[in-house]
Amino acid sequence: MMLGCCMAGAVGAAEKPLRETDLQEFRGQYALADGRILTVTQHRKKLFVQMNNGPEVELEPAGKGAFMTRWGGLRVEFDQRDNGNVAGVRLSGPEQVARRQD
Repeated sequence: MMLGCCMAGAVGAAEKPLRETDLQEFRGQYALADGRILTVTQHRKKLFVQMNNGPEVELEPAGKGAFMTRWGGLRVEFDQRDNGNVAGVRLSGPEQVARRQD
């Protein structure tokens, strides 16, 4: 799966700005069913995803616990529990589910 495409994505303008600490729980590695690893990193107030050793792709907020690539080709929805811990992530475009590894 490539981490990009050509579809336009909309980001909710009414969403409150994210702080660096809001993003910390999303960082980590997630194992996809096909054996690939999705790595989520944070640089200041931005999240990035990387598939295996491919390029990092910036994510933009798209709702509570949800992010999209700037061009809308990939939607990343985190399974965040009430205590703030993230158990996994769902990728849409095409959809895949990954379990957290660390």
